[in-house]
Amino acid sequence: MAKAGERRDSALESQAVSAHRAYVEALASWERALHTASCPACWPEGTTEEQHLLRCASAEAEKERRRVVFRDLCDELGYLPDGHGVALPPEGCPSASGAG
Repeated sequence: MAKAGERRDSALESQAVSAHRAYVEALASWERALHTASCPACWPEGTTEEQHLLRCASAEAEKERRRVVFRDLCDELGYLPDGHGVALPPEGCPSASGAG
């Protein structure tokens, strides 16, 4: 039978892994926003520079918020859990497919 502390650590580790996944997704979103702001092939038609700046700032704030949640869970857990398949998604820039 699992001890209460082990169950708590297991649940906390699951929360930390989920927070890590959310952080990586936010990091990818932030990087896509930065890329879109600087890539003519990805720049949405009719979008202003101000809209892009706002989108980048918003994505960066969300990335940072999720990083702090992940860091705090790892601090509480006392170690950095394995990634459990957490990875950045593949790039999707049309200009990258022509390079090679």
